[in-house]
Amino acid sequence: MRLVMYHGPSLRPADLDDLREYAASRSVSLVLHPPVARHDLLKLLDDKAPGTRVLIVDGEFGQNLAVSVTEIRTYLRAGYYVAGVSSMGALRAVECRTLGMRAHGWVAARYADGTIDADDEVALLFDPETLQPVTIPLVNVRWLVSQFVANATLDTAAAEAAFAIAAALNYRTRTPGSLVNAARRAHNPAAADALTDNLRPERIHLWDRKRLDALEAARTEINELAEISARAA
Repeated sequence: MRLVMYHGPSLRPADLDDLREYAASRSVSLVLHPPVARHDLLKLLDDKAPGTRVLIVDGEFGQNLAVSVTEIRTYLRAGYYVAGVSSMGALRAVECRTLGMRAHGWVAARYADGTIDADDEVALLFDPETLQPVTIPLVNVRWLVSQFVANATLDTAAAEAAFAIAAALNYRTRTPGSLVNAARRAHNPAAADALTDNLRPERIHLWDRKRLDALEAARTEINELAEISARAA
């Protein structure tokens, strides 16, 4: 059994090491690829390895670079399995759910229920060498401020104001520092303090919703492949 995963800045190097170890413990082969791009799935059609699932986490954006709905339809109609989560994977999973693509996670659910309707809410800048995030995607801010309300760190009005401040920033400039500074300029000190605490480098991964969705989806797919293998033994 094999899980082919297209990933990028949604997951950290340590996450990939943990997933490799977890997959090996379940006797599942984990094949890692960079963010999915146009024609990548079509190339997989030549690979007849049985028991293969594809999980799209991250992908190239842009009309000429992004994996298309047509390509996913072709892959699914050939009898193969593909799921999506977190970023480009979540977008395409929701768009292709009636075709049989599986959607995982909170981000995909928010696209499916109409809470989010803009593709750029999952966009970010990242280091092309390390694939590590440089900016904070708006969807992660949406998740974080919802948690501030849930744990009474902020009231609803302050949380909504903090989200609006973040939404007004271009995704290319939405760095941790710019988010905090924008909240202070908007005279939202409670939000600025909460953001300062949670946007420290050592804390971001703890609440990064795209990361958490990707990890949960990968483990779910690995577990299901292991169960299929056990039933077939």
